[in-house]
Amino acid sequence: MNKTFLAVLVTGLIAIAIGAALWSMRDTPGLPDPALPDFDYASPASWAVQPDMPPPAVWETDWEIDVLVLSRGEALETGDADALERQSRKADEALERLAGAFGGIGPVYTPFLRADSFDDDLAAAVAQYLSTDNRGRAFIIATDAPLPSTLASVFDGDALLRDRFGGVLMYGDVPDAGIALSTYASGLCSRRFNAAAGCVVPVDLRRSGASYELSGAEVLTGGFVGWLRDNAARLAEPLGDLEEIEIIEIQKPPEPE
Repeated sequence: MNKTFLAVLVTGLIAIAIGAALWSMRDTPGLPDPALPDFDYASPASWAVQPDMPPPAVWETDWEIDVLVLSRGEALETGDADALERQSRKADEALERLAGAFGGIGPVYTPFLRADSFDDDLAAAVAQYLSTDNRGRAFIIATDAPLPSTLASVFDGDALLRDRFGGVLMYGDVPDAGIALSTYASGLCSRRFNAAAGCVVPVDLRRSGASYELSGAEVLTGGFVGWLRDNAARLAEPLGDLEEIEIIEIQKPPEPE
């Protein structure tokens, strides 16, 4: 009886040990990758490239052109912490090179964007640039992806904004390099362009060592400043906040009886 019990006990312990070993080697479901944080485009940390010093406002100098570079190719994707760090470093370096290519046109602004929120991030970055950094300056957009149609509504109600928007430079392998010319012409292109031509121009970026060389942009940028001088109104310098003035009722002397 004791020998039988001992044999059963040993067999049970062996089975438990084997089961524990198999359990420890099972495929465990991985934790979901952490979501990318929202970008706050009021913070310099959300931009790969911005001018070191704010360029002069249009009321301080003559017309000059800014460039907003919007890259889907370098948009960040959800991943684990190590993957995100590698992505961010790679995107930062690539966006710096892109900024160098377009820097011959004027000061460059290049935001970090998320792949799964590309349109929303793009709209938020453009809105931040227009509200804070633009200060009445002329500007163009360089992009490797179609712009969201909602962007046209930003320009629709502001004729002065549309006039100083120079158009879109398309770079990279875009399936339709002439993205929605007719749509853009109706809601985004300034009166410098006719509806048939639109304001979207494909450009060529070629690697030259560690940098890029840009060609073809002059089709859009050539003559733009001259056209602005002849046709566009410059914004006046804002008055700023007016001090509150306290109004005190004047006491009249009593009339003689």
